[in-house]
Amino acid sequence: MSNDWRRQLDEQLKDLAIAAQQYTHLTKEKRIALTRLINAIWQSGKLVRPYKGQFQLLYQDIYDEAVQNLFFYLCQDNNINKYDPERGEVMTWINMLLTKRFFPEAIPRIISKENEINLENFHLENLHSSQPMSLFEQVRECIETDPELIFCQEHIKGHPEANFQAIAKRRCSGISWKEISAEWGIGITSLHSFYQRCLKKFATKFHEYLYI
Repeated sequence: MSNDWRRQLDEQLKDLAIAAQQYTHLTKEKRIALTRLINAIWQSGKLVRPYKGQFQLLYQDIYDEAVQNLFFYLCQDNNINKYDPERGEVMTWINMLLTKRFFPEAIPRIISKENEINLENFHLENLHSSQPMSLFEQVRECIETDPELIFCQEHIKGHPEANFQAIAKRRCSGISWKEISAEWGIGITSLHSFYQRCLKKFATKFHEYLYI
């Protein structure tokens, strides 16, 4: 991108933002001004992509949710007035909001929506409805007894207490990712990614133990 083009973009966005700030109430004119600003931001191609390379297949869903909520925020409660033209460019402000607020906020929402591989989703082809113990209960018991001591040894690097067995037991008990994160001081994304990797890694073991 040439410096001239960047300067032109910055000036265009600043003019659009200032124009939107002229209206106290969400009038038709203010909606038009905000729409023009949002379209210009989107078409600029200068929105950052925070944490690129993380979250694997969920990244685009998280990003789309974050951008959507960012644009919604710009249209609400005179939030556009929080932009100060004297302090910097519009894209600097927008990308700060996206990186520091809206992307992090979107992560747990998307993860909770996703049909994650969890203990209840193991399919037992030969499981009959008359079987007294459900598959979920069998897997839970298997993890708790840990006959080969493999579940308790697989842990997040630097956090031996955050092992697969401990995480799975908490999840089975209905403890949320947010609560687990607060307990150990480990990010929700790190916990969830580790948990998913373990479920895939130990899938064969579950099949062996439970004759799935």
